[in-house]
Amino acid sequence: MNIKRLPLLLFLLFSHSLIVAQTLYVATDGNDTNDGSIANPYKTFSKAITEMSAGDVCIIRGGIYEEELTINKSGTAGSYLTFKAAEGENVQIKATSYINGWQPHSGSIFKTIVDIPIESRFRAIYHNDEYMDLARWPNNTDNNRWTINSTPVIDGDGTHFMVDNLPNIDWTGGLVYYLGAHSGTSWTRSITSNTAARINYTGVDITKWPFNPHNPTVWRDNPGNNRGQLYLFNKLEALDYAREWYYEETTKTLYFQTADGSIPEDNTVAYARNKYTAQLYGNYIKLEGLNFFGGSLKIHNNADNNQVINCQIIHGSEGHDSLTNTSAQAGEAAIEVLGDNTVISGCIIDHSAVSGILIAGWAASNGIIEKNKISNIDYIGIHASPIRTSASNMKILKNTIFNTGRDGMYVNGLNSEVAYNDVSASQKINSDSGIFYTVGNADLKNIEIHHNWFHDATAPTYSHAIGSPGKAAGIYLDNNSKGYTVHHNVIWNISWSGYQVNWNNTNLDFYHNTIWNAERAMDSWVNGYTQENNKIYNNYSNIGDWFSETTSDFDIQDNLINSISPFEDADASNFMPITGSPVVDKAQIIAEFPKPYKGIAPDIGAYELGGTRWTAGINAVEDTGEGISWSVLKTQFLITTSSETCPNQHNGKLHIEADFSENYTLNFNGSDTTFTKDTLFENLDHGTYDFCISIIGNTESQCFSIEIKEANEITGKSVVSLNKLSVKIEKGTAPFHIIVNEKLLFQTNENSFDVAVSHGDIVKVTSSAQCEGTLSKSIEILEDIVAYPNPTSGIFQISVPKNEHQITIDLYHINSQLVSSKPYLVTNGKVNLNLVGEPSGVYIVKINGKNPSAIQILKN
Repeated sequence: MNIKRLPLLLFLLFSHSLIVAQTLYVATDGNDTNDGSIANPYKTFSKAITEMSAGDVCIIRGGIYEEELTINKSGTAGSYLTFKAAEGENVQIKATSYINGWQPHSGSIFKTIVDIPIESRFRAIYHNDEYMDLARWPNNTDNNRWTINSTPVIDGDGTHFMVDNLPNIDWTGGLVYYLGAHSGTSWTRSITSNTAARINYTGVDITKWPFNPHNPTVWRDNPGNNRGQLYLFNKLEALDYAREWYYEETTKTLYFQTADGSIPEDNTVAYARNKYTAQLYGNYIKLEGLNFFGGSLKIHNNADNNQVINCQIIHGSEGHDSLTNTSAQAGEAAIEVLGDNTVISGCIIDHSAVSGILIAGWAASNGIIEKNKISNIDYIGIHASPIRTSASNMKILKNTIFNTGRDGMYVNGLNSEVAYNDVSASQKINSDSGIFYTVGNADLKNIEIHHNWFHDATAPTYSHAIGSPGKAAGIYLDNNSKGYTVHHNVIWNISWSGYQVNWNNTNLDFYHNTIWNAERAMDSWVNGYTQENNKIYNNYSNIGDWFSETTSDFDIQDNLINSISPFEDADASNFMPITGSPVVDKAQIIAEFPKPYKGIAPDIGAYELGGTRWTAGINAVEDTGEGISWSVLKTQFLITTSSETCPNQHNGKLHIEADFSENYTLNFNGSDTTFTKDTLFENLDHGTYDFCISIIGNTESQCFSIEIKEANEITGKSVVSLNKLSVKIEKGTAPFHIIVNEKLLFQTNENSFDVAVSHGDIVKVTSSAQCEGTLSKSIEILEDIVAYPNPTSGIFQISVPKNEHQITIDLYHINSQLVSSKPYLVTNGKVNLNLVGEPSGVYIVKINGKNPSAIQILKN
C-alpha cells in the first residue's frame, strides 16, 4: 500500500511547489475583486498580502500609492516574500496626501480645513514636494535648513531665556528650539509664558547631561553666541514669511503662505498623513526598487532576515524634537531597524530631521548596511547620524554619506566592521563631534574601522572662539572607547583633530592611516582617567602631533609628520605615495597585523606604492594588496580645445586631463607623448586631429577626434528698412562694437541687433578680436532724389545715392533755359546747390548719374 501511495505523495508535493511560486500584481487602476494577474491587478497592497505565501512576488506597477505598505506575513529562508517595482516603472509610496480648497485668510496667507491625525511633532507640510517651515521667528530667510536663522540668548537659566527684539505676540503654547554655545546638541521645549524680553519654558535640569553644558548659564567666548541661540515656532501670529505654515488643531485649519504669496494650486500642497510609509512585522521579506516619500520605513522587533534593496526614502522622518527628550538622542529615523540579520543595500536616503538608518542595539544584530547614498540628515542638530547603530556584529560597508548636522556615522556595537565608506560634510550644525563618532563603556568593542575616506568637515563659526578650532574631528572615540582597530583610513580637510580620544581609552590601535590638512594630528581629553595599551604605528600626518602624556598611555612608533606632501596629488585627494618619498618602505612590520607590501618594508600611511589604488563609497575598489591593472576604458578624459585666435596664427591648443592618474601614452600630430594626469599641446594649426590614448604596456585605448577651428573673419548680413539697419553676425567674436560715422554707438554680445540710421551714414561693426576685421555698411535709404529746403531762397541741398561719388547736374529755368551745367562732388550722399542771384520761379534740376532723374525746385 505504501508503494501505491508514493506517486500520489510526490504529485501533491510537486503541485504544492507550483502553487507557492506565484507572481501577483498591484496597480493604481486595479481592483481588489480581480485575480491579481498582470492583466487584472489588485488595487491595494493589503489585498495582495492576504493572497501571498512564502516565495511569492508582488510586482507593483508605476504610480503614486497613499496606502501604507504593512506586511505582517513571513517568507522563509530562500523563499522571501518579495515586493518590487515593475521593471522600468516609478513606484511612489507616500505617507502624504494633497490638500485643496484654499481660501484667503490675511494678506498672502491662505487657509483650508483638513484633519491631520499624526502626532503634532511629526507634522510636515510639503509644497511641490519641498519641505515647508512651521511658522517661526526669526524667519528662515535663506531657505537653508543648515543655517539655524536664530537670535542670540542674552541670559537665562533652566526655566527661561532672555532675548532682544521679541515680536509682540503671546508665545504661550508655542515652542522654543535652543542650541547652546557649546553647540554639541539642541533641545526643544514648550513655552509657558513670555514678556517683552523673556521666554519662560518647561524647565530642564541644568545639573545633568545633556543640559549641563547646553544651557544659557554657560558662557563661551564665541562670536555672537555667548550663551547659545534660539528660535521660536508653532504660533499662527508668527506666520509672516514665505514657505511658512501653521495648523490649528481645534478648528482643523491649516494656514499656509507660498513662496511667492499666491494661492496654492490644486494638488501641490501635501501634509504628512502617517508616520510610516512601510512597516515590516514578518521575517524574510524583501523590498526592491520602491520609492518612499514623507514617512519612515520600520522593521519591527523580531522581524528578522529582511532586506531593503535599491529603494529610495525621501523625507523619511521630519518634524521637531520630542518636548520631553532628556537624552539628546532620537529613536526615529528614515529607516528604523529592530530586527536581526537585516540587509539595507543600494538605497538612497535623502532628507531626515533625525537619523538616516537607525539600528537599535537592544533589538537588532548581525546587519549589513552597504552601498547606500545617504545625505541631508539630522536637521535638528542632536545626537543623530546618517548611520547610527549600537547593534552587535554589524557591517557598515561602501556607503557614501554627506551633509549631516552632527556625526557622519555612529557605530559602537560589539564585533562590527566599518569599511570603504566615503563620509564628508558633517558638523553642519553641531560641534564637538566627528565624521566618525562613538562613545564607549567598559566593553572592548572589537570594532574594525578601515579603508574609509573621512573628509571635508568644519564646525560652524558660532561654535568656537576666534582663533580656536571648530571641533569637527576625523575619528572621534569619545568617553571610554575601547577595543578599536583603526587602519588604512584617510582623513583630510577637517577643522580639528585627525584622531580625538577621551577619558579611559584602552586597546586602541591606529595603524597605517593618513591625515592631511587637519588642525592637529591627534588630541585627548584625559579628564583624570587612565589610558593604556594604545598603539599608534605607521601613520602619516602633515601636521603634529601624536598624543601622549605618560609612558604607558600610547605606544608611538614609525610614524611621520611632514608638511611636504609625499603623495601624487593630495590637493586632488590622491594619496598614493610617489617614488622616493619619505613614507615609502619606512613602516615597521606589525607582527599581530600582517599586511601585504611591495618594497623592502611597508609604506607609512593608508596606501602602498605599487599596491591597490583602493577607493571608498558606493563604487569602492577594495584593497587586495596587489596593484590592480587599471583599464584606460575606466578613465574619464576631459578634452578641451582652443581655436586659432586670429587667421594664420597657428596657435590652437589641446588640453587632456584624466580623472585617474596612470602612465598614459598617445601619438599626436606625429609625436609620441606620455603623461600621468594631464598634458597640453600648443601651436596647433586649424584642422581635425584623431588620436588614441592607452596605458603603457596595455593594448586597450580610448580614441578621440577633435577639431581646432580656423579663426573667424567677421561676416554677417544686414538689411535696411526705413531708418533701421538690422544686422545678423554669422562669424565673429563677441562682444561686438557698433560704430556710426566713426563714433562708437554701443556694444553687444548678441549676434543679431538693430541700429538706428539715416541716409548717408557709414556703419561699421568690429569684434573683440581685432584681427577678425570689420563689417561695414553705407546707408542709402532714399529711393528718389530729395531736395531740401524746397521752396528755397537760393541755397539748397539734394540727396542722391551714395554710390555716386561725382555727378553732373544741369539747372534749367522752367522755360528750358540752361542756367548751369557742371560736375559736383557727392559728400555723404548729398550735393549743395546755389540759385542765389537767379530770378524767382520754378527750376528743373537734372541729375546725370547712373540713374538719371530730375526734380523741380521753387525759388522764392
